[in-house]
Amino acid sequence: MADLLHWRTLTTAVNEIPAPPSFLVDKVFKTKVQAIAEEIDADVVVGGKRLAPFVSPIEEGAVVSRLGRKVQSIKAPRIRIKKAVPASDLLAVRTAGSALYLGEGGIEGYKNQRMALELADLKRMIVRTTEWMAAQSLQGTLTVSQDNVDFEIDYLLPSEHKPVLTGTDLWTDTDNSDPISDILTWKRLISGTTGYSADTAIAGKAAVDALLAHTKVREMLNYRNFNVGEISVGRSNYIGRLAGVDIYEYDASYTDSSDTSHNFIPDTAFIMVASDGPFRIHHALAYDLDNEVAVAQPFFAKSWTDADPSILWLLAESRPLPVPHWPECIVFATVTS
Repeated sequence: MADLLHWRTLTTAVNEIPAPPSFLVDKVFKTKVQAIAEEIDADVVVGGKRLAPFVSPIEEGAVVSRLGRKVQSIKAPRIRIKKAVPASDLLAVRTAGSALYLGEGGIEGYKNQRMALELADLKRMIVRTTEWMAAQSLQGTLTVSQDNVDFEIDYLLPSEHKPVLTGTDLWTDTDNSDPISDILTWKRLISGTTGYSADTAIAGKAAVDALLAHTKVREMLNYRNFNVGEISVGRSNYIGRLAGVDIYEYDASYTDSSDTSHNFIPDTAFIMVASDGPFRIHHALAYDLDNEVAVAQPFFAKSWTDADPSILWLLAESRPLPVPHWPECIVFATVTS
């Protein structure tokens, strides 16, 4: 029988536990890459629209230059969290509506179930942090400032891909602004720069409210015979399709270390992406000296016990790094004040 407390068993278990839904990771950063190192080469494409030259029937192949790239070698951020499970929680158990069980017998099954629940909770916290990192990367910069850790990653999102609407251009000005024109402009900016077509927009609550209340959008949607656009509320997060772009409202939030709630993306944001572009989440190696291993898995887990007080510790580690390798596949717009 496998040792349920061994790091191999726990690492296998934590990787097999179903991850909770993560909208940005699931919708945009669909490709996962396992690195065999601590550092990730976050190479950013800065070329790639050249035509292939022709050659005559008797010529050899033409030599073309490599894609232009800007490479940042980044040590992947380390997420390593643990929690203590006292012996009293594992050896004296009463589930709802049941009697108190002491000693062996049914206790072993409960211990395993409790460990699985706690391990799943650790994984949820890591997945939530990865979602936050993905949200930050779509805004162009990942900044972490803690007492023990302080770093910033610049994803080189060009300034023209970060428009900030002001005055009568704000979508809340229904008489003068033109959201449909803005969406088409940003869509052409992405395709003209990268060749990828923007097909997905992720918007904050205020941006969605302004869009749905806008006179020109409502007028456009009245021309159903032309199949120009459609708003269909009903599916989770999905608002509808406009100008060839699927629009989703994303108002999910997280709680920081001071118990303050924040949205993953600003309420005022309208983020357009070409979801077929090179968006990847890299996972670096997790090192553990106690077990003398370097683990090439998205998640690593282990456990140990303290004798006095009698406590079981569960630990989970992950080293994710979301990278939009072609940042011009993003437009991060601020559309309301």
